[in-house]
Amino acid sequence: MLLRTSLVLIAFLFSIASFAKGKIVAVVSSVKGKAFYTYEGKTKTITAGMHLPRQAEIFTDLGGQLSINDYYDHIYHLAGGGHMILHTNLVELKEGYLWVKSLNYDPIKGPLRVTTSNAIVEHQVGEGIVSFDVYTGKTQVLAVDGGVDFKNIRQEYYHLALSEGQFSFISDEHENGRPRKPTPIGYSSFQKVTGLFKGVEPKQQEAQTPKVAKPVQTYAAKAPSKVKTNDSFEAALQQRKAGRGIASAESEKGKITVIKLHDPQDDKKKEKSLMNYYSKKIAELKPVPKPKKKWTPTYQKKSGVAVHVFGLGKKKSRVPASVTAAKPKAKKRTPASVGGMTPQINNSAFEGELLRQYKKQMRHDQEVNELIDQLKSIDMDYKKDY
Repeated sequence: MLLRTSLVLIAFLFSIASFAKGKIVAVVSSVKGKAFYTYEGKTKTITAGMHLPRQAEIFTDLGGQLSINDYYDHIYHLAGGGHMILHTNLVELKEGYLWVKSLNYDPIKGPLRVTTSNAIVEHQVGEGIVSFDVYTGKTQVLAVDGGVDFKNIRQEYYHLALSEGQFSFISDEHENGRPRKPTPIGYSSFQKVTGLFKGVEPKQQEAQTPKVAKPVQTYAAKAPSKVKTNDSFEAALQQRKAGRGIASAESEKGKITVIKLHDPQDDKKKEKSLMNYYSKKIAELKPVPKPKKKWTPTYQKKSGVAVHVFGLGKKKSRVPASVTAAKPKAKKRTPASVGGMTPQINNSAFEGELLRQYKKQMRHDQEVNELIDQLKSIDMDYKKDY
């Protein structure tokens, strides 16, 4: 009985572990083109209505698009050529463009997090577009609606907060991985980025319905911050520009309000700074002039000028280089054994008698003298070599 109870308990724990491992975290709402996912070494094609388990690795084909809803009030739109991994309240973006929408914030579960190899993007309530380029290692984020926290994944104290309509990026080559200062995005650039996602609109724009304006003869001047538009992003840009001082006419009847989207003075300053920057770059790219070489005569070509030499007389026959001049015969070296005191033998009787007397008066025999000379010679050579 005890054995059966233990087996049932083990099977129950194993089933709980397997369920937790393959827990379903999201449902596919729509698929455009081709998309598939891999899980536990198996690859499956993604279709609408399919349930996706945790740690599923998702891929989209070029030109395709995938929309996913998870069980934490989050919506994900992955553009073509994308690659990501699903987790619990977390998405790991490996490559491509991802549009995330956080519809609700649970303080217990925490904000929605999108991570790349070098950045973390956190949303409480709002939406934004995150992209990651594998080749450059650059993570970019655009806040479409609401605030976004953007930080470095390895050094989280490098962080900043993005407001609606701002974008930034993190690159290891830029200021040691610090996020770049937030910059407002232009409306045309915003349309290009959102154009990567077919049929996806910002949350505020989806809730609004377009209204047809009635034609009137005169237009009352209105403040730029009160301009109505169907695009929340465009309205945010106009409000931000209004805070910087947009030129507008006084509110009078019968006059038209002029809203300048660009400040002429700012444009001139930017253009001047841009021209100075490019002029410096062009000056750096100019080739350095080579130093002028002094003129030296060359004798590669014949000048054709006749040369006459006078005063040499008859030409001497030149000896061929192969025939070397006769060298004087070197004198034979006297052996070291023969001392310099030995007189040369002559045929005269006087010198012969003198030599005989000299031999009689020698201190040592001739052989001993030769041995002494040899020893002196060896001693001298040893000292010289040493």
